[in-house]
Amino acid sequence: MQAMGYSAGECLAGTGIEPGDLLEARPTPVFSLAQEFRFHRNLLRLSGDPLLGLKLGQAYSLQTYGLFGYAFMSAPTLRQALNIASNYGPLSFTLFRVAFRESASAGILQFSRLVDIPDDLFTYYVDRDVSAALAGADPDHIAPIKPIGIALMHGGEGRRQDYERFFGCPVDFDAPRSEVRVDAAVLDTAMPLRDADTSAICQQQCQLLLARMSRSSGFVEQVRQLIVARPGHFPDIDYVAQKLCMTSRTLRRRLTAEGSSYQQILADVRYQLAREYLATSRLAVEEIAALLGYSNPGNFTHAFKRWHGSPPRQYRQEHR
Repeated sequence: MQAMGYSAGECLAGTGIEPGDLLEARPTPVFSLAQEFRFHRNLLRLSGDPLLGLKLGQAYSLQTYGLFGYAFMSAPTLRQALNIASNYGPLSFTLFRVAFRESASAGILQFSRLVDIPDDLFTYYVDRDVSAALAGADPDHIAPIKPIGIALMHGGEGRRQDYERFFGCPVDFDAPRSEVRVDAAVLDTAMPLRDADTSAICQQQCQLLLARMSRSSGFVEQVRQLIVARPGHFPDIDYVAQKLCMTSRTLRRRLTAEGSSYQQILADVRYQLAREYLATSRLAVEEIAALLGYSNPGNFTHAFKRWHGSPPRQYRQEHR
């Protein structure tokens, strides 16, 4: 934004964040989601550019992501790199859930809803993160990802030509999830900086970082632990609120302040457990549905397709 002629002060106006706060070696403030949203609203207001998300997404390189980026760069193949992106998405800046899946003709990196993003910022966030997923493949360090198709979770506001010119491929709008699709033939492409040992070490460190993040978000983690306490039983919000000695309204407010919600946590727990059961157990899909609290296996199948983009049985075939 400074390169476009805007000062750090203008960009941070009204956020309660000073430029110096971002330069601390160990920043003491914890920046809230509300502050982040105010910051990005400032950028849109200053620029007046509805395509700003696409442009700012290009500013992110893999090195921006620290250990996560180095794990990606040192992966042996593009397929393994995209699986790393799926496994450690929370270590990036994205507010979407990241997943990678394959079809017969394509590898598909998906971004689905995870955090409630305000309507006035949703298009910006979608554009930024899809653009960044492509820009992260710095051609000086790794073979650039050339998409064969893009899907976006917004309507495009009549700018199809601009989007297709930017991505260099067909773009679908109003999709249930954003997607970057690459030809399946390139998934076994060797990464230029491949080093399996380095990638494994970086992934171990990523796992430690994820565990630390989970512990740091103490309240969300408490709710998560109460949800998974009894296998096959998923309590409602009133039960969890009672266990935490508060009203349901207070629980909702606390979760909103942490950028989450009870339904988001519940869906995330079910999704994680579903993938684990499908990949590592011999349980029938009907049994897994029951363990996840679904009285009707069809409802579980519909939910899993919404989370992952493919039905449970297909996921099992691809991950066994």
